[in-house]
Amino acid sequence: MATDFGLGGIIASVLAGAAGGQAAEKQPKTPSPGGLGSILGGGVGGGLGGLLTSVLGSGTAGTDVTAVASQAVGGGVLGTIVTIVLGLLLKKKA
Repeated sequence: MATDFGLGGIIASVLAGAAGGQAAEKQPKTPSPGGLGSILGGGVGGGLGGLLTSVLGSGTAGTDVTAVASQAVGGGVLGTIVTIVLGLLLKKKA
């Protein structure tokens, strides 16, 4: 089973993850690593979320725009989650 996770999908999911990390940081009661940590954590989570979305949705038919959009949504969601988990871990450690 081949997946189509091109450069456009990677960029979209990493950027969406970084934006998700920043959105998590802006919430008043959400723990986050702050600043660059939120961007990096969100970006890494976004890349993984986009990859996961690509692999799980590889059997569905769709255009390239649809594939990139779904990878971006998956990246944004997982980027937000990774940022919150990273913030919780750092808060617990301190």
